[in-house]
Amino acid sequence: MLSVERWLRRDLTLSRERLFCLSIFIMNLSSPLSPTVRAAVVTAISSTFALSSTLFAADEKPMFPDSSQHATITQRVGLTDVSVEYSRPDKRGREIFGGLVPFGEVWRTGANSPTKITFSEPVKIEGKEVPAGAYALYTIPNADEWTVILSKNLKLWGAYGYKPDADELRVQVKSVPLADAVETFAIGFDDLKDDRATLSLAWDKTRVPVTLTTDTMAQVSTNIATAMKDPESVKPGFYYQAAGFYYEHDKDLEQASKWIDQAIAKQDPPRYFMYYKKAQIEAKLGLKAEAKAAAEKSIELIKAGENPDPSAIRNSQLLIDGLR
Repeated sequence: MLSVERWLRRDLTLSRERLFCLSIFIMNLSSPLSPTVRAAVVTAISSTFALSSTLFAADEKPMFPDSSQHATITQRVGLTDVSVEYSRPDKRGREIFGGLVPFGEVWRTGANSPTKITFSEPVKIEGKEVPAGAYALYTIPNADEWTVILSKNLKLWGAYGYKPDADELRVQVKSVPLADAVETFAIGFDDLKDDRATLSLAWDKTRVPVTLTTDTMAQVSTNIATAMKDPESVKPGFYYQAAGFYYEHDKDLEQASKWIDQAIAKQDPPRYFMYYKKAQIEAKLGLKAEAKAAAEKSIELIKAGENPDPSAIRNSQLLIDGLR
């Protein structure tokens, strides 16, 4: 009996039809099979049939590339993560806007399911506030101006069943003609700054730039205020970063100067880049003598270390030269 089960299991490439016929044949044998043997044969066939069905089910699932490839892009803008999931159709010699994608009609902004955009924090799109969360990104293309829509309904296929009552946002954006055609529809981020970026939609000879802004200043200010409640626990690196952020954004340079001094006082051993930042802040405050002294200290520390960085020395020297 054991040999029957082994024989049944030895070749799982048998088709389900052949397994079925084999089971009928064995069950109708004229030669006597004891009930015990007959039951064992049935069990062996059933288990083998079940296993082969599972394997065939997996094998029969076709795996082919999508004609419009799926893509995910994530970009940090300041302290806000923005991610986009979409499918990327090709032009393939077709007229796209005003042709394949009609003017004046809601478009899924890609292919297959609507494009999905997610914000980890509240943002503004073209100056209008959008809460944190996930949205379907629809558009209505026209020759010179597009309507950009964020919908709270993420359950649709394409734009079928789209209804404006689920809109979180609608804004108008001017499109930009391109000299060279973009073969594959692309969504990307350009002009990145601490608190803004341009969300770019491009296909064929059209680009649609959508302005996205974040409240990075408020987020950073809150983080600093929280940390400063316990100044003894604040590390030198935090003071350095806080000073640098205020310097870059021209926000209360007197406070930035105090923070960089605290960073230097706490840092052991001293770091050249902290003195360079001190020089930058003091130069912007118009304290030329103090800025020169800090830049010279920066150069001194660089030269005292292993493998002095010529570019770092040059940056400090350029700052000194600019004070004259």
